[in-house]
Amino acid sequence: MKITISSHFDDFFMPPEALNHLSIVKNELQKTFKVKDKTLNQWLSHYGKAEGKYIRAQLALATGELFGLPINTVTKWAISCELIHAASLIHDDICDKDIQRRGITTVWKKFGIPAAVCSGDYLIAESFLKLSEIETGWHQTILLKSLSESVKKITEGQAEDLEANQKKITIKDYEKIAYAKTGPLLGMPLEGMFRCKEISENEIKGLKKLINVMGLVYQMINDYQNILKSKTDIKLNHMNFVNIITKAKNKDQKKMSHEVMMEAKKMINKKLQMIEKYIHNVPIIVQPIFMNIAKSMKEGL
Repeated sequence: MKITISSHFDDFFMPPEALNHLSIVKNELQKTFKVKDKTLNQWLSHYGKAEGKYIRAQLALATGELFGLPINTVTKWAISCELIHAASLIHDDICDKDIQRRGITTVWKKFGIPAAVCSGDYLIAESFLKLSEIETGWHQTILLKSLSESVKKITEGQAEDLEANQKKITIKDYEKIAYAKTGPLLGMPLEGMFRCKEISENEIKGLKKLINVMGLVYQMINDYQNILKSKTDIKLNHMNFVNIITKAKNKDQKKMSHEVMMEAKKMINKKLQMIEKYIHNVPIIVQPIFMNIAKSMKEGL
């Protein structure tokens, strides 16, 4: 049982600031996946074939540039966030027994669990190493703390996911786990830049509330679309909030009723309204980032 994190963020519109230095991030990441040790290089090169959309890097780049932070700080942080994300995916695939990631056989499935553990650990170490390359010393200190706290939260979220009981889980449980699974990885690129800009604690709290709700909506839309299209969450017994609604109504899980799907969509729209409310709790200059993401969510529903 798991919460599946899909690629719906891949289609989100990002401001031009997100793309200005993305090529630097991509080049440095590709270098990271090529190491001297032949065995480790084989594992990491295999993972690198499944290229993602660099959404977390783009969030860091857009926020950092809009805030006017040094490019060296912004790019190194963007790279670090992507490395942690990659490590979390490699480790998650072990926990969830997933055999494919972005159309490529997962590292643990192709090379074994020890190989996947080592690969993920290496990328975590690299993410911290990138922070040592930041030229502004006090930015290093801030981002080191942000990265450490995020890794802890990501691990705690995975632990909650593994501990959850599929048969007894409620919508409230689902929301808590969804926050824990999606929030840290989405919030990390943004919060790091907020703290380097010395944004007020109230606005950082507003950011956390906003990211939590956006992460939850993102997961709910993924669940909803999964039921409409592939139904893999039913086949693989993955946690899906539509399944939870169905069980609460004593319906047949394999035959999702129109009533259940309408209720699911209503719940998503209610959460989308909360996003619009929380957007105004972050600095005006970065609000367009969140407005565009919220717009993409609505259009994808």
